[in-house]
Parts: sequence; structure tokens; C-alpha cells
Amino acid sequence: MRIRWWQSIRWRLTLGSVLLALLATGLLTLIAMLVINYYYQADQEARLSNLANDKAQNVGLNYAQTYNLARAVSLMVNNQTKQSVQEQQPILIVLDRSSRLIYPRFSTSDDKRVVISYLLKLVDPSIQKGDLNKLYQAITKGLHGVPVDGQFSRGYPVEAASPFIVRPIFAGGVNSGALIGVLVITPRANTLPAFVSTVGEAVLIAFLVVVILAALVAILFSRTITRPLAKLIDATRILAAGDYSAQVHTDAQGELGELARNFNEMAAQLNRDVEELRKQELWRRELIMSITHDLATPLTAIAGLGEALVDGVNQSRDDYEATGRIIVRETLRLRRLVQDLHMMAKVEGRALHPQRREIRLAVLVDEVLAVLAPEFERAHVEPRNAIPYTLPTVQVDADMLARVFSNLCDNALHYTPAGGIVTIEAEQQDSLLVVAVTDTGEGIPSGALSRIFERFFRVDSARQSTTGGSGLGLAIVRAIIEAHGGKVWAENAQDAGARIVFTLPLRASSEPSEPEAEAHNLRRKVDGS
Repeated sequence: MRIRWWQSIRWRLTLGSVLLALLATGLLTLIAMLVINYYYQADQEARLSNLANDKAQNVGLNYAQTYNLARAVSLMVNNQTKQSVQEQQPILIVLDRSSRLIYPRFSTSDDKRVVISYLLKLVDPSIQKGDLNKLYQAITKGLHGVPVDGQFSRGYPVEAASPFIVRPIFAGGVNSGALIGVLVITPRANTLPAFVSTVGEAVLIAFLVVVILAALVAILFSRTITRPLAKLIDATRILAAGDYSAQVHTDAQGELGELARNFNEMAAQLNRDVEELRKQELWRRELIMSITHDLATPLTAIAGLGEALVDGVNQSRDDYEATGRIIVRETLRLRRLVQDLHMMAKVEGRALHPQRREIRLAVLVDEVLAVLAPEFERAHVEPRNAIPYTLPTVQVDADMLARVFSNLCDNALHYTPAGGIVTIEAEQQDSLLVVAVTDTGEGIPSGALSRIFERFFRVDSARQSTTGGSGLGLAIVRAIIEAHGGKVWAENAQDAGARIVFTLPLRASSEPSEPEAEAHNLRRKVDGS
């Protein structure tokens, strides 16, 4: 399923980071504008207050010379220093003690309320009726000798509020003089000065730059998260397609790096499990084919010989005996196959648990060779037990170890020509007992040395029908030896044939007494004679 861009983690992180940057930067911008506006307004009010005090004092001084308020105001206006920028000159209104408008004067019949309202509306249309009433109340207080500082209200918090200053005018410019009128000063416009506007523009530009940088940083930062995730997604798709060798290659650290490593370990384990299942399936098929072949050969022989007995083909006792021997041999072959399968079932089910007891290896080998003596005689091969009776005893499962020697001797018999020798020898090396079974056959090809312990592997598959066997003998040997804590390997002996070597740990040791050793050696001499 294709993921839409707004549904991806990358763009969600980016948009979230940008929105957070917008919110934080916008809040800082608003605070900066409010602070600038506050300090500008405070400075403006202070300057207007000083200006109003100076003008009220100048008018009072001029009045002391002319005793005419209108003339005193005119002198003050004519003598004031003109501003370089006309828009920065404040509005000046002067009223006499009887609330008559003195300045500015358009006609003798001008109503003060009408003129003041007209002037203020002309300069700032946003002034409301409530602001005018506030001004009129301040003028009333000024006519009673009370100075008033006020502001016209504004609806926008970032705009500079328009202040107005009301100062009483005293004759002679001193508070002890007679009250002759009132002076009102207010800014001509509500616009911010160039400096404040420039600062505001700079703050807005910085706001946009911060937003753009935040977006770029968010995109780059989100890639550090989404890139490993994208690789994980690609790897999971490969895994879902059946390729279990998929791996995620990333340098990410932290949780994402751990997630990638865990995924790689999971994929590797899954790949091993799948390969093991494939091997198990291949082994199952090989098992079925091998069992079918190994069962068919002796069953065919037994069936044919049985039919010969029923039909009366055999006429003499020798014929009956020969037929019986063949039937017994093929029956034993079937039993050996069943035993091998049973042993491999235990190995696969990890149910191979040796019942250890202390034994002497030379004695056990003698017992195994005694059982296999007919096989050696039939093959015209000489068995040799070269294990010294003085070797330490080992704690092993006697039945399992007998099975090991039986399988190794059986394997050596198949590849040793008539007149050859199969030698079993052992020696102690530190805490290990090293045992070797060597034949005088052709040896093992070098390419097959590492594989002969695999199930159903045969060096020469073309000889399977003649050599017999289930192909499990050496695999069972390896399983038993490893269950005892040892190792097994194959090599070619110099001037001889193949050699199978395995080790057994010496858990306990005891030296035989001299009478026991002499009795054993005597028994060997008697058996050899």
C-alpha cells in the first residue's frame, strides 16, 4: 500500500516542527512588538509632558507681559522652533479660563467642542466619542488647576496609543500665579516613527527567516529518523517476498540502531531456521529414497528365497542352510536399518542421553570384535585391537560406544580389500583419550573428508548397492561422540587407508592391577591361538 506524503512520519515531523517554530517565533515576535510599543509610548508621553509644561510656562510668561492670552499664545507659536518634519508637530489647543477656544481660532463664533472634535477627527479618524468625553473631562480638571495625562483608547494592542496632555496655564509661568487658561497637546498622528517601524519590520523578517530555517532543520532532522525506517521498510518487503537474507545497513544510533540490529538478528535467525527446514525437507526426501532402496533389497531377497522354499527348488540340506543364512543376513540387515533410524530419531529429537558408567576401553573393543568376527572372516579382513589394557578407564555409555566401534568397523569392512587389516588403537593425551580406527583400503578423497559424517553421504554412491548400509552409520558415530563431550574427524593415514579419529574426556581414571593386566594379556594370547 502506497503511503501518501501527509501520512509519512517524515512530513509529520517536519510539519510539527515548523508549526512549533511558528508558534514560538510568533509569540516572541508579539512580545517584542508589545515591548517596543510600550517603551515608545512611555517615551512619547514623557516628551509630550515636557513639551506641554514648557509651552504652558511660555504662554504664562508672555501673558505677564501682554495681559492678553490670545497675544501670549501667538507669541509662543511664532517663537517656537519648527520641526523638520511637519507630521511630527503635535496638535496644540488653548482655552481660556471661561472655556473659550483661543487657539486655533477660525472665527469668533467657533464652538470649542465642534472645533476640538473636528481637529482630532481630521488627524485621527479612529477617535471615538468616548475618547472626546475623556478629553473634555480632563480639560475641566485642567481649568481647576489639575494637570492630566491621558490616552485615547485603541482596538489593536500593537498600535501605539495616542496620548493627550492637559496642563493649566498660570500667569507668570508659576503655579502661584492666577489661572488664565488650559493647554492641550496630543500627537498629530498615531503612526509609529521610522525607527520603531524599522525595528518592527526587522522582527518580522527575522520571524520569517527563523521559520524557514526551522523547516530546513526539521527536514534534515527528520531524515535521520525516516532514513533508517525506510531501510527497515524495504528490508521487510524483501523478507515478505521470501528472501530471508535481507539485512539493514545503517549507522543510526540509539533506539533506531538497536531496532535495525534486532531486525538483522531476527532475519539471520529466520534465514537459519528456513535453511534448516530446507535441509530437513531434503533429509526427509533422502531418507524416504534411502529407506525405500535399503528395504527393497533385503525384502526382495527374502521374498525370492521364501518363494524358492515354497516351490521346493532347494533339494539338499546344504541348499536349505545356504538359503537360511541369506535370509538371516538380510533380516539382520533390516534390523540394523531400523536401529539406525531409531538412533537418528533420538538424535533429531535431542533425546540422546548417555547412561555413563566406568568401563575399560580395551575390554569393550574385545567384545565388539568378538561379535563382528564372522563379518571379518567372511570379508577375509583381520581385526586388531591395539588398545593398551593399562589405559585409564572412561565413563561412557557402553552400549552407545559399542555402537560407535561397530559402525566404524562395519564402514571399514566395506572399503577394505581382502587380506587387509582394520586396527583400533588409543592413547592418552592430557585429559583426553584419543581413539583411532584405521583400515588399509584406498582412503577417502580429500573433498569428501569434511562430509562423510553427513547423513546419507557416501563417498562412492555407485557402490551403495554392493556395500549396503543406510548411510547413517558415521552420522550416528558423530552424534554419540558429541553427546559424550568429544570430537570426531576423518583423515587419511600415511601408507594406509582411511582413519577415523575421535576423543573422549577422561572423567575418572584408575590404573589396572598387575594381575588384571596379566590375565587380560593371557586371554588375548589364547584368543589369538
